[in-house]
Amino acid sequence: MNSNRPITTIQVMAVIISTIIGIGILSIPRYMAVAGDSGAPLVTASGVPVAFLGLWFTAAICRKFPNETLFIFSRRLLGTWLADIFSMLISLFFAFSAGITMRQFGEVCVAVVFKKTPIEAVILLMLLLVALSIRRNIVKFTYVHVFYLPFILLSAIAIILVAMRNVDVLNLLPLTGNHTTFSSFSKGTITSAGLYQGTFVIILLVPLMKKPQQILKAGTIALGIIGFIYVMIVWVTLGMFGAQETKLLSYPTLEAARSISIGAGLLERFDALFIIIWVISIFTTIFTNYYLATYSLQQVLRHKDHRLLSSFLLPLIFTFSLLPRNIFQVYSFASITAIIGLIFLTFYPLLLWIVSLIRNKGAISHE
Repeated sequence: MNSNRPITTIQVMAVIISTIIGIGILSIPRYMAVAGDSGAPLVTASGVPVAFLGLWFTAAICRKFPNETLFIFSRRLLGTWLADIFSMLISLFFAFSAGITMRQFGEVCVAVVFKKTPIEAVILLMLLLVALSIRRNIVKFTYVHVFYLPFILLSAIAIILVAMRNVDVLNLLPLTGNHTTFSSFSKGTITSAGLYQGTFVIILLVPLMKKPQQILKAGTIALGIIGFIYVMIVWVTLGMFGAQETKLLSYPTLEAARSISIGAGLLERFDALFIIIWVISIFTTIFTNYYLATYSLQQVLRHKDHRLLSSFLLPLIFTFSLLPRNIFQVYSFASITAIIGLIFLTFYPLLLWIVSLIRNKGAISHE
């Protein structure tokens, strides 16, 4: 154990889980029901192994260079100019992803809570809050995620446990779905896998980990926990509403939270509690995307302080969030961004890993 490194393996798991559980939790049952009908839980689970590939390649290359971030060692592997181009693409991707996630957040808030508030105001307020929060170093970035994780996990587990009482098992049969084709199943698998691109955050954390050789273990356990939560949320939602009705709901998980209660009037507005915790989970997701975008840009420009750059990125992310003209374009943009992210964030670490093998660079850490 390296006592000079402040981040533990458990804290890395917390950052990954807190980052990934976010905007997708509201609508994932609908996407999975469209792809797999009553086999939606199976489709959801199938995305985890695909997402694991990206995690494995990222963890493998980071373990070869445990004292540096990916932005640094990629220059030695690919050359400065090519590495900087990829780092710039990473910055643009996460800035765009933050903008689209921000827009999805605004659409839900305006539809459910702030019905008379302009969506631009909702987006800008959350963006300012995140922009102020990322003016911290990576250690404090980690502490923010660790602090909020219990609230996110406990709310998700509470909804699953309470909703299980209303599940009709007949709604979940057959387990493989009715008339599910290979094409629709594969599309659902890609959609599910696209939700896990937040695992890329490990490139920031490895140089500060006490045991960098455990990064794959941390990522694998985190993926398992998130996968289990997503599968169970899809399972209880389909069990309550059935596949056909779930396909028609914009936010099935929110409707599930509205349909459950604890005791005789003890806690009837479960959806109100869920919305509060959901806002926290959105904050942590955008927090990571914004931080990755800023940190990547800082590395490309060789600037010492990322705080100034975060201010320059704010209007760009706000502009990205306003690009979709309506709710249908919002979800189209989100789906395309997820697929691009899944491909890019899988094949770039794979490219670095192959080049490191060919050039015999780096070594596994045994600290």
